[in-house]
Amino acid sequence: MSDAKTFRGRTLDDLLPQIRDELGPDAIVLRRREGLAGGVGGFFQRPFVEVEARGPLPSDAAPEVRNDGATAEGLRTPIVQTLVEQASPFADALARADAVMTATAGLYGPQPNVAALDAVAPPADEVIRAAAPAADDDAALIAPAAAAARVIAPPAHDAPLIAPPPAVERSKAAATAEQQLVAAGLSAGLAADVVGEAVTHGLPFAQQSRALKKLVRSALARRLPALADLGPDRRVIAVAGAGGSGKTALIVRLAAAYAAADHEVVVVALDSRDGGCAAAAELEPLGVSVIAAADAAQAGRRLRRREPLITLVDTPALGAGAARAAAKLAPELRALGCTEVHLALPATISAAAADELAAALAPLGLTHLALTHADETARPGAPVELAIRTRRPLSYVASRDEVVPADPAALAAQLLP
Repeated sequence: MSDAKTFRGRTLDDLLPQIRDELGPDAIVLRRREGLAGGVGGFFQRPFVEVEARGPLPSDAAPEVRNDGATAEGLRTPIVQTLVEQASPFADALARADAVMTATAGLYGPQPNVAALDAVAPPADEVIRAAAPAADDDAALIAPAAAAARVIAPPAHDAPLIAPPPAVERSKAAATAEQQLVAAGLSAGLAADVVGEAVTHGLPFAQQSRALKKLVRSALARRLPALADLGPDRRVIAVAGAGGSGKTALIVRLAAAYAAADHEVVVVALDSRDGGCAAAAELEPLGVSVIAAADAAQAGRRLRRREPLITLVDTPALGAGAARAAAKLAPELRALGCTEVHLALPATISAAAADELAAALAPLGLTHLALTHADETARPGAPVELAIRTRRPLSYVASRDEVVPADPAALAAQLLP
C-alpha cells in the first residue's frame, strides 16, 4: 500500500519502538524478512530484520480497504492472529494459482460466474466465527486487548534475503583448510592468517569458485623462503644440529650428489667423535675426501692448496643447552671461511623444541634451515613455520636415501594435500 513503510534493524525488538514512534501504537506489521548482510567473502556477516508496516486505517475507509484480512483491532485478537498464521503458508500459492488462471483464461472453456458465487458465499465474519473454537462469550474473542497496544509481527514465511550458497561453501572450506594446516604442525594463528589471505586476496581473482585449497597452498608457498641466488662460485657450508638430527647424513647426501656431477667436494669432520670414519666409509669410494680435524687451524692446514667447489663442514653435535659451546664454535667456522651455516631440523621436531634449538645455536650465525628425516612424517609444520617466522630460507629436504633443494610449492602441497 502507498502508506506502508519499511524499517530495518538488527532485531525485531530494536525496530518496534521506531515503528510505534513513526506510525503510532496501533501500527500494523505487514511483512517481516530476515537475512544476512556485510562481511568479506562470505565471512563475518551479521543478521538483520526488515519489517514493512503501516499505520491504522481510518474508521471511514472503504470496505475493500478495511477488509485487508481484518481490521487493526481484529489483527490483535488471538483468534484472528491464529487464523492468519495458519493461512499465511497458503496465501502465496493462491495468488500464483489466480495468476495462472488469469493468464490461461479462455483456453479451457468458459470461466465460472464469480459474481454469482459471491452472491451465495457466506459473509467473511460468519466463516471466521465458524472456524473459531467454542467460547462462552464470543465478544471476548473479538474485543481489543486490555493491555497497552503493541505491534504484532506476523511470522516470517519468506526465505532470507541474503543466503548465498557459495559463501557458505567457502566458509566451510576455509575452516577445513585451517584445521588441516594446524594438524600438519602449523600454529593456529599462522593457519588462520594464510587462509584469510587466500580468501580475501585470492578468491577475487580465481577463475573457479572452488579453488580455495589451491589458493591457500599458493599463499603458504609465497611466504616460505627458499635457497636462491647461489651463483656458480665456491661454497663453504657448515651444518649444525643436535645429536640424531641427521646433519651428518645430510652432508653425506649433499657430497654424493655433487660428486655424481663431477664436482670436487671435500668434507671436514670438525671435532668429530669418530674422526669422520662413518662419512669416509660412504664417500671415499665416490672420490670425496673426508678430513678429520680438531679445530679450524688443523683443518686449514690439511685443506692447503685445495680449492674444492663445495666444502662441507660437519660440526660437533650441539643441543638446546649448548649456547656457550655454540659461541665458542662460531669463530672456528669463520676461520674456515664458512659462508653458510645450515641448522638441521628433523621434520618430526615440535615447534617449541625448534625454537629452543634455534635460539641456542644463534651465535653460530645461522643462515639457513635444512629439513631432515623428511621420510618420517608428512607433517613438518614446525620447521616450515620457523623458516617463515625467522625469514631463514629452507635449503634442503633430506630423507634416508636422498636430498633435494627445498621446494615451497611441494611443501605447501604436503601440508595441505
